[in-house]
Amino acid sequence: MSTPQQCIGRIDTPYGSATILVGRYPAGGAIAIQLVDDDEPMEPIATFSTNLVPYGATVANDEFCVKTWSENEDLVSPMLSTGLFQDTGKRVPSGHVVSPVWRILDPANVPPAFGRGSTASQAAAAYAVR
Repeated sequence: MSTPQQCIGRIDTPYGSATILVGRYPAGGAIAIQLVDDDEPMEPIATFSTNLVPYGATVANDEFCVKTWSENEDLVSPMLSTGLFQDTGKRVPSGHVVSPVWRILDPANVPPAFGRGSTASQAAAAYAVR
């Protein structure tokens, strides 16, 4: 995930209280969602998104592919119930699983997209001055 990351909310998970961070993947520029615990220093709990754009997935600027399998299964319902996201109904196949595509509802929570020809570091620098 690119840095810096924007906090867009908090959630209680089966693994404890977590902060929801949003950024962009350097490869392909898709939205990346990470959950980190609220302790200091913050430690990752889960990466809620999956980066399928480099493999042909097409998502809008405010959409992302959700990792709903494995350790993330218990996070799907609590994340959707935050009101921060909407399931678009779109699905992207990835190997033996299918990834739902969700949308970030508040445009203020959508991280800036990487411009054409920009690098992840340029995008992070642009995001930092926002």
